[in-house]
Parts: sequence; C-alpha cells; structure tokens
Amino acid sequence: MAASRGWRAALVLTGFLTAGAGAGPARVGQDTLAALLPGDGAVPGWSRDGALQEYVGEDLYTYIDGGAEIYQEYGFRRVVLQDYRNAAGKSVSLEIFEMATPGAAYGVYTFKRSGKGKSVPLGNGGDLEDYYLNFWKGHYLVTLTGFDSAAGTVAGLLAVAAAVDATIRDSSEAPDLVRALPERGLKPGSVKYLKGLLGLNNVYPFYTARGLDFREAVKGDYADGATLFILAYGSADERARAWGELRAYLETTDRFRPRGPAPQGGSVFEDGQGRSVIFARSGSRLLVAIGGSAEAALNMIRSALPEPPRRDTEGRCWETS
Repeated sequence: MAASRGWRAALVLTGFLTAGAGAGPARVGQDTLAALLPGDGAVPGWSRDGALQEYVGEDLYTYIDGGAEIYQEYGFRRVVLQDYRNAAGKSVSLEIFEMATPGAAYGVYTFKRSGKGKSVPLGNGGDLEDYYLNFWKGHYLVTLTGFDSAAGTVAGLLAVAAAVDATIRDSSEAPDLVRALPERGLKPGSVKYLKGLLGLNNVYPFYTARGLDFREAVKGDYADGATLFILAYGSADERARAWGELRAYLETTDRFRPRGPAPQGGSVFEDGQGRSVIFARSGSRLLVAIGGSAEAALNMIRSALPEPPRRDTEGRCWETS
C-alpha cells in the first residue's frame, strides 16, 4: 500500500488530479511526527495497518518520484505515513507533511486541491473531494486518501483527520498576499498560493524564468471567466527589473503576441489560446489578468489596483506607488 501511496501523490502533483496511542498535542519542530499519528483506539473502529514510514528532506524524492519538486519549492521538511483499516476492510492512507513555514503548508494545500471539492471544518482550512481529503494547520499539511467513495470510507477519512487535527496545536492564517485578491466574484476553491516558477507554470504556462523570480504570488479565478495573478517582489526596484526582463521575453517569443496598450495604459498581449493577458504594475507587485475577453481581464486589473491608475511615461503600463 505504501508504494501505491507514493504513486498517487505523484499523479496528483503532475496535474491528473494534483505513532503511539493517546499521544498528546504536538508542536512544530519536535523530534518525530509520529506523535501526530492516531494510535490504535484513538479513532473508534479504525486501527493502524502496517508500520509507519518517514521521509526527511531530499529523501522525499524516494517516496514521490516525479512529484517531490513542488514540495521542495514551497519548503519541505519531512513527512510521516501511516495506513489505517476498519473491520469492514475499508482502508485509509494518512500523510502528514511538515513544511518550513505555515505559508508553505497553506501553499501546498492550495496547490493540491482541484477547486471541485467541498470545504470541511478541519485545521485552518480543509477540502474533501470524493475520497481525497486535505487540510492544513500551522506548519502541517495533512492528506488522507481512501480507495472508494463509500460512506464508510468517507466517514473514516473525516474521523482520522479530526483525530490528527486535535493533536496539532500549531495554527496560523493564510499569507497576507491572499487578501489582496478582490473578493467580488472570486471562486474560493480556485485560490493558489505560489512560491516559485514550478508552481506558477503548473497553473499558467509562462515557460520562462526571466522576470519571474518573485518572492511569493497568488492566483484566483473569477465568475466572469477572468484569472488574476498578483506577483510580489521584494521592492518596487526589484519588480521594475523583473518586469523589464519579462516584457522583453513577451515581446519576442512566439508564445505571446503584443496587442498594444490597453485603455489607461495597460500592456496587453494575447496568448496561444487567444486569451487576453494584461499586465500592470503596483509598487512592488506585478498584476497579471487573463480572461476570455480583454474587458474581463481589464476589470480584474482595475479592481486589484489600490488606487485609481495613472498612465506611466512609457504609455504602456499602470503604475501606483
């Protein structure tokens, strides 16, 4: 079962989806994650099935062949694995990932959810889709996988997850940048918090590393069909240099076609699928709106700017300080 667990994790991350009894509450940084695993009897009707496994640092590549890179990009520390089984023969696999920061745990949580699941009240946020459950809490990402969507399996997922939730004292909130997404029309399950180019290109293929060395980024989809990215750099100067590199790439690659300035100075391109891609600058942030129409993308840019835009000296982008 452990081998199939690693295969499923890699499958999700490549885009096809993406221990002692009575252990007390645990804090981040303890010597082992085993204290977070429900012991026999901790979840009525469910007991451990096989030995636990733990992978630390670079050893994650042994467990998730082809999918470990995204965890490392966010900031991976270690993961512990344990299977559970009930008397009816139903099985649940549990993975607890300890990440470097709460933002890293939140980011991988948003990366793994498809946006089609339903919210569940676990940790700092949870998502259940069929027989696949994720929640994050503090530095931890918790993933549970069943083998069918039978009521008994789903009940087991929720019961084991609740037991893990109760042992984790560490707690946090989503990174501040997430709140920069305009709320009107936002699809909550679509939000992705990103820490590097691998995650970004999995969500939208910019392909290049030129100009995309951001500190953090967030993406959200909207009811009008537009998608908004907010890329945060360390300073306005860093963002200016990055935008210069990115714009040079966009103007010369055959993957994007310049479409001239938008109303009020926005830079407009068209991608290979005919979608409008509009860029704007706001202090240390670069805003990117992608929509089925220029109007939808333009509205996203306008709603994300902290103040009414003004035309810059190049006549190509919005700038707010």
